[in-house]
Amino acid sequence: MQARLVISSIALVLLSPLLAACNEESQDPEAGDVIQARVDNQFKEGEEAAVALPTGRLLIHAAEPVDSAAADETRIRETVAAPSGAVLVPITWQYDPWASNRLAGFLATTDTPRVELVTDVETYRLSPPDPQRRESESFYVVVDGEAEERTLEIDFDGVTQTIDLTNGRIDKGEAESLYDIGEDRLRKKPCDDGPWFDSRTVAAEFTCQLVGPVLTPYAGGEWAPAGSTWLALTLETEMRIYGETNRLGGGARYVAKSVKVKAEIDDEKPAFELSTNDASDTCPVTVTATCGWSRHLIFEVPADDGEQGPLDVRVTYRLDRVTNWSGYDPPRRKKVTAADELKLWPTKSKR
Repeated sequence: MQARLVISSIALVLLSPLLAACNEESQDPEAGDVIQARVDNQFKEGEEAAVALPTGRLLIHAAEPVDSAAADETRIRETVAAPSGAVLVPITWQYDPWASNRLAGFLATTDTPRVELVTDVETYRLSPPDPQRRESESFYVVVDGEAEERTLEIDFDGVTQTIDLTNGRIDKGEAESLYDIGEDRLRKKPCDDGPWFDSRTVAAEFTCQLVGPVLTPYAGGEWAPAGSTWLALTLETEMRIYGETNRLGGGARYVAKSVKVKAEIDDEKPAFELSTNDASDTCPVTVTATCGWSRHLIFEVPADDGEQGPLDVRVTYRLDRVTNWSGYDPPRRKKVTAADELKLWPTKSKR
């Protein structure tokens, strides 16, 4: 059953994106209607669940069903009573704003979840919460029967999680490993302390940074194939100035004009390579004479293997000479390559 909304026309401007349909005139509620609560967070005394979705964590509170809601509890400022043989199921939900963005670069999706409230009598489709909305939304769903059994089924791109609103328990299904991703995996870490260049003849202002890896069942707009999971990481490199010497007092300075990066695990290329779409993935940057490369790399790995690596990285720059001194006259244009093995520490976080 698709939920509809009972509202008055003067209250229309107050309604949140949750609303699934609108009636121009106030009328008695029917099963499947959604009535907006006047004050957000008012159901936080009920059962609580934190549901991990590819687009963020959804915090849910659900109180016991009631027969009616007073005028000061509804957005339409009218008392709402459930029809005979029905009850009102109170729900509050809200996206966690930090969790909504922490994996955004790996996802490559604009999908939204499909949400259904299931009781022992009927199923009611609800409009999903808006991930861009930072405030919580509270509402009542009119349902037939006593709603002694009531669950939310949240389907994201074909994978469903079930939340028992009577006790807060979650059946995570194929999304279970979304709950294993800890904050420590999403901090940026340096990876430029290895032997990238010959320090005897080269002085390169070069940096390398790594975010991850994380194991996630969803990335690149897809759930991982059966028996596999995604290993996702962000690799960022930047070349500012490349200097070299002939070790006889002469030297030259170059700037990078283009870059190519090859990154593999066990000789396998990423299944997806996604630009970070910001200034760090730009080469050259004329004003600062820098050359950046920044991508989200997503590899398919066995689901039962918690350790992978190393990540073999090969970076190739095309350089233009800007100055030289003391009789050293190298080519005006040249190509240089640097490589290193980046150890990917065990990827499974402790809960």
